[in-house]
Amino acid sequence: MLDLIARWSWRHPRKILAGAFLFAAVAGFFGHDVEHHLKAAGFTDPESESERASEVLAEAQGYGAEPGLFVLVRARDGGPLEVGDPEIRAEVARLAEQLRGSAYVGQVTNPLEDPVPGLIAEDGRSLVLPARLSTTDLEDEGGLADESVRERVTSDLVDIGYGGFAPGFNEVNDQTRRDLTKAELIAFPLLGLLLLLVFRSVVAAAVPLMLGVLSILGTLFALRVMAAFVDTSLFALNIATALSLGLAVDYALLLVSRYREEVDAHGRTQEAHRRAVRTAGRASLFSGLTVAAAMASLTLMPQRFLYSIGFAGAVVGVLSAVMAVVVVPALLVVLGPRIDALSIRRGPAVSATSDRWFRLARGVMRRPVIVAVATAAFLLAMAAPLLATTLTGPSAQAVPPGQQSYEINRYVDAHYSRALSAGVSLVVTGDAGEADLAGLATEIAAVPGVESVAPFVTADDGVAYATAGLDGEALAASSQDAIREIRSLAAPGESELLVSGNTARFIDEKESLVANAPLVVLLIVALTIGLLFLLTGSVLLPLKTLLMNALTLAAVLGILVLVFERKVGTQLLDYPGPYAVEVTSLVFLFAVTFALATDYAVLVMARIKELHDSGLSNEDAVAHGVARTGRIISAAAVMIAVVFLSFAVSPVFFMKQIAVAMALGVLIDATIVRALLVPALMRLLGEANWWAPGPLRRLHDRFGFREEATTPTAGRAARD
Repeated sequence: MLDLIARWSWRHPRKILAGAFLFAAVAGFFGHDVEHHLKAAGFTDPESESERASEVLAEAQGYGAEPGLFVLVRARDGGPLEVGDPEIRAEVARLAEQLRGSAYVGQVTNPLEDPVPGLIAEDGRSLVLPARLSTTDLEDEGGLADESVRERVTSDLVDIGYGGFAPGFNEVNDQTRRDLTKAELIAFPLLGLLLLLVFRSVVAAAVPLMLGVLSILGTLFALRVMAAFVDTSLFALNIATALSLGLAVDYALLLVSRYREEVDAHGRTQEAHRRAVRTAGRASLFSGLTVAAAMASLTLMPQRFLYSIGFAGAVVGVLSAVMAVVVVPALLVVLGPRIDALSIRRGPAVSATSDRWFRLARGVMRRPVIVAVATAAFLLAMAAPLLATTLTGPSAQAVPPGQQSYEINRYVDAHYSRALSAGVSLVVTGDAGEADLAGLATEIAAVPGVESVAPFVTADDGVAYATAGLDGEALAASSQDAIREIRSLAAPGESELLVSGNTARFIDEKESLVANAPLVVLLIVALTIGLLFLLTGSVLLPLKTLLMNALTLAAVLGILVLVFERKVGTQLLDYPGPYAVEVTSLVFLFAVTFALATDYAVLVMARIKELHDSGLSNEDAVAHGVARTGRIISAAAVMIAVVFLSFAVSPVFFMKQIAVAMALGVLIDATIVRALLVPALMRLLGEANWWAPGPLRRLHDRFGFREEATTPTAGRAARD
């Protein structure tokens, strides 16, 4: 296949480029407004108890138990709110009516008309209009409700504020959209500058950027198609953009560098072109497939956030590799010598053998046991903070300072019951009578951590509900313990007690992740082993790669805890909290860190195998393979880390955590692991690196990839 691509790109490069630009035009036309078709976040499991409770109540009475949002009313001068003033009472009634007419608002309580306790502050300076929403999707449609409320519920007489879960989450979503634009404005210029320094010419530096744009446009189109069939998360856009730029740099750098190397050896001939496509193209394809396989495993998760990112990452992996193998060779043919046009500096090409990397690999292989043990111990030490970490999730704490709801939520928490900002929905289905429900409410009120419980209200035949407030923050350990104890209470008779609310959703989210993660891990491991076996023909090399990836991942997550929970260096990141690790991000980071670590393993391993197949010994192949890829992967790692870190400008805490962790994963794998663990372990295993039992060897001979003899190149590498 690669030989066919090489022939076509050599003979018909302009047709290929025309097809690529047509693809970009079509993808851009249909995918340019994709964000308007995507839903916000999606951290919940639709099959969880908390989601079932919300659905039962929504079907019974048309709206939820706990307020999805609230409107805070205060005097404009900051003084007491004169609730006895007819003008104020009329204005509050008007605001309540406007609130009732807003999108997805099912029920509104006006404390001046319906004297519900706790809705007027004890100091008399404010009151709250709570709104129960008619949607169970507070993360997405709750945002639409918030936008409708902000448009309709305004006043010239009193001061208005909007708070609660839905407004806070909506502000996080809006911030995420702005952060994507900001990150692109930071990443593209920095990436362009770094590419210019690495490629040494303006024309060559433009190739990865063009490849990244093609991949981004293709992914936007794929997400637009996906959104037509299944709910798709907005956050997939950020991840898709970062991965597209990062992988475009990897594969374009690899192909252009190998092309220059082959041109130096064979001139600008079809043979040089074919060899570049066959070798670098094969590495790019396998790398893209491993990234796609790891990311695709996330589509098994029920959370919209995870399966959307999994789909987007899989598309990026395939698109980036295919575009690199098809489009970049065509560009190289069309550009010819002009690929080095507008050169800015001289010096060794990034594709040249690095004497430093060669000496380092040789030095490591002289003391492989010491280096392997010391490196593994260091990475495990970095992972140690993982043993005692605090997990968090979506809540009012996710709202960055400076957002409107940030101040409102804190004001309400200080002056009102937490049942307003973090209420617990208690839904009873079955034949429970009034006395049974009253007894259950008494039992719930006695649970440690419960601040208040409202009386149960009958919503429909067989469905009753109440709202409780907790005395701690929604995701605090004490609040989670309280929810678990409430759930352990026996419902009266044949009825069933279902608990929802932010705390319950967080508990269910963690349980869902634990239940579904093993299948994701198994799939990633199986696909990685299979693909690496097809590439190398070895049984041990895929297992060694899994071990190194696990160490990289553990170190990354350990540093994440150290920074974002233990507050080491948070000042440099302008990080205000929460000081905990977002739980859903752990699953995502497992997949993406594993994917990117395998990406670099493939790029190095493909070159080592090529040299080994050409006749070099195991040690020589490792040393020259590391030396040949040293500059390429180092440059690619720095650039992809810059791309990821550009997303760390986001004030949204989980986006900042994801960006920093992805950058750390790339840098650790491209330096510590590749420079020390790879040569040490390959030296320890020796020729056993390439061993496979007879049946598997025959399987690889039939279906695997074998490199043709490349003795001249290997000879030159050995002499360098």
